Amino acid sequence: MSAAAAITGALIGIAAAALTRFTRGRVTDPTYPRIISVPVLAVLGVLFGALAGWRLTAWPETLAFAVAALVSTLLVATDLAAHEIPHKIMWPGMLALVASLLIAAAIEGSWARFGVALATGAVIALVYFVIAWFGKGQFGIGDVSLSLFFGTFLGWLGLPYALVGALGAFLVHVPVTIAVLIARRAGRKAELPFGPSLIAAAWLAAFLGPIALGSLLGR
Repeated sequence: MSAAAAITGALIGIAAAALTRFTRGRVTDPTYPRIISVPVLAVLGVLFGALAGWRLTAWPETLAFAVAALVSTLLVATDLAAHEIPHKIMWPGMLALVASLLIAAAIEGSWARFGVALATGAVIALVYFVIAWFGKGQFGIGDVSLSLFFGTFLGWLGLPYALVGALGAFLVHVPVTIAVLIARRAGRKAELPFGPSLIAAAWLAAFLGPIALGSLLGR
């Protein structure tokens, strides 16, 4: 593991653990309250923080990657515990991501890249909204807002990353749902949170986006 991954993992783990009480207070009625606990958030924070540090290629992006890692940690926990993407975590996180990407764009002079990131996030969120509207409750508005967040984050990396992340969420979610049903831990009508699948697909896409897209296109 690189020094950046180790440092970022440790910092995000500490920050996530410190935000345990805040995170727990953002959900209404957690089915699995123990998920929102100091040990769980610390471990998730170290995991996502390490991924962020490992993926970093330029220091101006450090804050954006740290925001993505922290938001991933908190929202995986809330969605698993209560099937919620709390607005009071999601939207401050979105503002922090945009601000951090704006700083990176100003330092690098990459304003076109910043615009593409925002446009990509908006388009992906619109597609997810349409699917949610006609999908009979397969996922909700919270998942749509999460698609905006990660569409913007991956859009900064490039369109192939964003496309793989947006499509990959469904590819991740389907086998997870089937596995849970086979294990008889949920009935056919049970609702499984979509957010963790979207987050997992986004981080996979951050590393494998162009490779995965090339495979899908047969290149």
